[in-house]
Amino acid sequence: MIVVNWGSSHFRAYRLNPSYDTVDERASSAGAAAIRRSQFRSALLTEVGEWVRDGETRILMCGMVGSRFGWTEVPYVPLAAGIEEICHGVVSLDLPDLDVRIVPGLLGSDVSGIAEVMRGEETEIMGCVEFADDGMLVLPGTHTKWVTRCRPKIASFSTYMTGELFSAVRVGTMLAQSMVGDDGSGFESGVERAQEPGSLAHHLFGIRSSVLLGDLRPEAAASYLSGLLIGHEVKDQIDPNDQTRGVHLIGEARLCSLYARAIVMCGGSATTEPDGAALRGLMQIAGRLKWN
Repeated sequence: MIVVNWGSSHFRAYRLNPSYDTVDERASSAGAAAIRRSQFRSALLTEVGEWVRDGETRILMCGMVGSRFGWTEVPYVPLAAGIEEICHGVVSLDLPDLDVRIVPGLLGSDVSGIAEVMRGEETEIMGCVEFADDGMLVLPGTHTKWVTRCRPKIASFSTYMTGELFSAVRVGTMLAQSMVGDDGSGFESGVERAQEPGSLAHHLFGIRSSVLLGDLRPEAAASYLSGLLIGHEVKDQIDPNDQTRGVHLIGEARLCSLYARAIVMCGGSATTEPDGAALRGLMQIAGRLKWN
């Protein structure tokens, strides 16, 4: 069997034996965002064609490959949802020689009734092994997800465009002129600033004026920006007076470390999931499906 985590910018595939042990893996920058719908099959075979030629025909995929701009659009599963609901929403592609299936994303809403969507993160959550309790899961990334879980289901989630906003502000605004390299030293100051009065838009301009007046070194400005953005996000989610639930982080180690620092500074506590959550989730889902 082959399982694939196919996001917007990255492709990761694993070959599993009948006991669901990983025997080989592939990774590339062939993200779904850069592939035309008619080219997904050839792109897949470019990455894992050797395994297919060796006889693998069962393929389970998650991520943006199932989005409107992916191989085929897989309908979202509404909340509350757990692994059974997710498995029920898996869609099979109509291919004569391969049994290819795509995991659905999830659909929720915020407190005002505005839609919330995720694709890929639901699989990571299903693969979470270190956080057995109900409570808050955080998946840092381009679009960070704050997820409330009431086992065995995901109850709600909120999305923050913090990662994408960091890139856009650092490169596409006048603040780019204030940033020279990144020595990482400004992060905690940015988190602290986020806790002070004022909106994010107001705090952002303060980077410019602080560098101009020598209160912030240009080498520290990028990490300050990161701390400011993450700090505002954490401030919106963490109640320093609530000591009953911890926050569990799932994702890339460097980003999880930054979020953990910000969460602790804002009065919370954080633990981190071991690597491989998406793979473990794909294994969990694959094992519950009936295959040809």
